[in-house]
Amino acid sequence: MRVDLAQLVFKNWPIKLAALFLAVMLYVAVQAQQISTQLFSLKLEVDVPPGRTLLQKPPTVWVRISGKGSELLRLRTFPSVIHKAIPDTVSDPTWTLRLQNSDIQVPEGLDVTVLDVTPHDITLALDTVSRKDVRVVPLVTVVGESGAVVQGGLSITPSIARILGPDKNVALIDSVTTMPTEITGVRGAFSQVVPLDTEPLGIVRIAPKQVTVSGEVTQLAERSFAGIPVETGAGAITAYVVTPARVSVTVRGLEARVQALTRDSLRVVAILSGSSETSGYARLTVVAPVGIVARAIPDSVVIRRRG
Repeated sequence: MRVDLAQLVFKNWPIKLAALFLAVMLYVAVQAQQISTQLFSLKLEVDVPPGRTLLQKPPTVWVRISGKGSELLRLRTFPSVIHKAIPDTVSDPTWTLRLQNSDIQVPEGLDVTVLDVTPHDITLALDTVSRKDVRVVPLVTVVGESGAVVQGGLSITPSIARILGPDKNVALIDSVTTMPTEITGVRGAFSQVVPLDTEPLGIVRIAPKQVTVSGEVTQLAERSFAGIPVETGAGAITAYVVTPARVSVTVRGLEARVQALTRDSLRVVAILSGSSETSGYARLTVVAPVGIVARAIPDSVVIRRRG
């Protein structure tokens, strides 16, 4: 008995086609619920500090991801690039990048797990740079109350900054400055963070990028001392008659220093114009401790050689 194969194949073909379709869909549905893994290749892009370049291309990164088949199919939106940056403070010719599973950004809403990243450690080679320590110059103005000054000057912390960059650029830099800053309304001790002016540095990097400016504002004080004898600087004047023989001295300076002065702290010296003169005027100058501004009243005396 002969069997007509064509008749067997095409007999009730709509029913058979529907059954085949349902079988395929069932297979796909089952596979979509099965846990499987898939390997993805990602391009590594590295941002380098200004003025530096990579000497070789970063390698391809492979990522192994696990999840249901339906979830893996949705990874068509998976990012194909990993972005990393080398810190500005790196000055060595090599830098090791350590990749972790958490570095892989999986699109939100996908129930998948990053199992592994290969390679984990990537050593990147960079061109060489120079480093140098330079002093920090403060462009800071302190405005205190009337009659107040900064005692002992400004303190800068740190006072030295480190610069990194190409040899020829670093060689031209000997110091850096703060941004021009005015500190107002100061009374007593003060401290303020001030940024450094990095614009003139160009591609040269610097650390730190800010410093702390501190100091103490103290009121100035004035006092007067009367009856200070006029002398030559080597002792009393004996060859001349001086009129007046004693003068007043007004001093000005930091309050603590002014209050600590005594009459013995000051000397009034007559600047004699010549030993041959029989009479004339001598200008007076006051010798006072460091930090004290002093002037004699009057500022000159009449001298007459003794006959």
